[in-house]
Amino acid sequence: MKPSRRKIDLRKNYPLFFELGLISALLIFIAAFKFHLPTNFHSLSDNEFEAEPPITLSPITFQKQSPPPPVLARIPAEIPNDDPIDPPAIDFADFDDVSPAIDLPPETKNREEPEILEKAEYMPEMKGGLNALYNDIKYPELAKRSGIEGIVIAEFIINEKGEIEDLKIVRGIGGGCDEEVLRVIKLQSFTPGIQNGNFVKVRMKQVIHFRLQQQ
Repeated sequence: MKPSRRKIDLRKNYPLFFELGLISALLIFIAAFKFHLPTNFHSLSDNEFEAEPPITLSPITFQKQSPPPPVLARIPAEIPNDDPIDPPAIDFADFDDVSPAIDLPPETKNREEPEILEKAEYMPEMKGGLNALYNDIKYPELAKRSGIEGIVIAEFIINEKGEIEDLKIVRGIGGGCDEEVLRVIKLQSFTPGIQNGNFVKVRMKQVIHFRLQQQ
């Protein structure tokens, strides 16, 4: 007869073996930390410590003052002489010798002529306007008989007092019309022009039409 073999199931006791192994590992780990090797500790006395070297401080240095500037040598000044100074002799002219006097140049006046403006802030105005001017004009007989018509232009300056200066004809038609325009303009009165609050000279032009009436 063959002996019978008994089968052992190791998996059945696996949890038990695992717990026993884990406990054994923890015990060995704890024992390893509590086990101390003997050490030969030798305490040193206070006298056995080596003496530290003394601390040496750097010497205190003071800034040297700069030497004063050298004293400048004084140059001796010349002592003034109190002796009186003899004035040079003056050679006076002979008053008996009468020489012709030197003619002095004539005095020149630096008075500047006032500027003549072409346009001012307030232009001169004819008192009475153009109606007063045309009312004073008389058509010359020579111009009527000759049938002369046209435009006459006069140029003149109104000064600071409102007076007429430098009156002239710059465009005429003849037949006595030019002379009539000069005569009539001289009869008129003007207010002076004003620039920056001052009366000024202003150049003006006056245009006058001569036209014959149709019969």
